[in-house]
Order: sequence, then C-alpha cells, then structure tokens
Amino acid sequence: MKIYITRHSLTTWNEEKRLQGWKNSDLTKQGLEDAKRLGNYLKNQSFDGIYSSPLKRAKETAQLIFPNKTIIEDDRLKEMNFGDYEGKFIDELKKEKDYYTLWNEPQGDFSIKNGETYQEVVDRVLDFIEEKYKENKKCIFITIHGMLFTILNGLFLNLPIEHFNEVNQNIVRGCSLSLFEYNGKEFKIDYIGKDDFLEPRKTKISYK
Repeated sequence: MKIYITRHSLTTWNEEKRLQGWKNSDLTKQGLEDAKRLGNYLKNQSFDGIYSSPLKRAKETAQLIFPNKTIIEDDRLKEMNFGDYEGKFIDELKKEKDYYTLWNEPQGDFSIKNGETYQEVVDRVLDFIEEKYKENKKCIFITIHGMLFTILNGLFLNLPIEHFNEVNQNIVRGCSLSLFEYNGKEFKIDYIGKDDFLEPRKTKISYK
C-alpha cells in the first residue's frame, strides 16, 4: 500500500511559533497558495481513499488540495495532544523541562500534562494504517500534522519510541509531499518532504 502524506499548510500560529496540537489557527495566505500548488501537482494522481485529520487546518488543507473529491476525516490522524502547552510560544516552552523531554528524551508513557502519551499516538496511527491495508487499499493520501509525521517517520524507520529524537530535529514542511509504503509486515520510505512545486523556503522548521 502506498501512503502519500502531507502536513497541513502554513498557519498563523506556525508563523508566530506557537504550539498547536488539538487547538487550531487559520491558514495564512501563503498556506492557501501552497495547498493549491500541491493540488495542481497531484491533479493526475488517483487514490483509493483521501483521509484527513479532522482538525480545521488539516481539513481545510485537504479541501484545497482536492476541491472536488470526497475527504474522509479520521480522529486517528489528529496531531498529538500537547495538553497544557497548546497555544503557547515555543521560545517560552523551551525553558520547560517537560518540553525538553518531549523532544529530546521521548518515552512511550511520557506526556505533557493533560496531553497524550507517545504510545497512545503510536497506537492510533498504526491502527489506521493496518485498517486501510486490510481494506485492500493500494494507494491512499493523508493530510496530517508535524509531530504525527515525525512519529510516523520513526515508525517507518523501525525506531523505538526512545529514539524518535533522532528524526525530530526538523519538522517536515507544510504541503510538501512524502511517500511511504507498507506491505503488511514491513515499511518503506520512498521520499520525504518533496517540495519543488512550492516556492523556495528560507528556513527549516524546528520545535527543539
């Protein structure tokens, strides 16, 4: 099964460097344009199913990419819930021990207060992938989020949760395109963060 993946497009909180999680902010003008560019790039590609996180920024991104297609929302594709830290500025959070642990010392049972653990997020996203594979889907598209993408990347590299910090230095660009594959037993990464159809970006994205 081929899994095409994009992260939601640029939002106001992305620009303000605030942690979003299950909270939301609007897509920016650039975010709207980027989603349309990805849609144009994919206009001749067919999918057995198009899925999105139900969070507004992801859902609107998917609707802009596929304006005339049915998009199925799935809670298992939501961003990690960051609990009490949602909406706060990244620079302020970097002073907090729990925030440092989240990114640099990940553990399966770790969560920000009132948020989700890594293991809870791993379980739900793997459940989604297994379900689509058992439904005999050959090629799907999902619109997700930065931390969830990082977790998927770690899983597809067969990393234990404790080593997810090896792949979270930079967050994948919004509306870039990645392609993973799953055969029911093994994962394969074809490419990550293809963005030559977008305007060149000035800086990489990091939450660490």
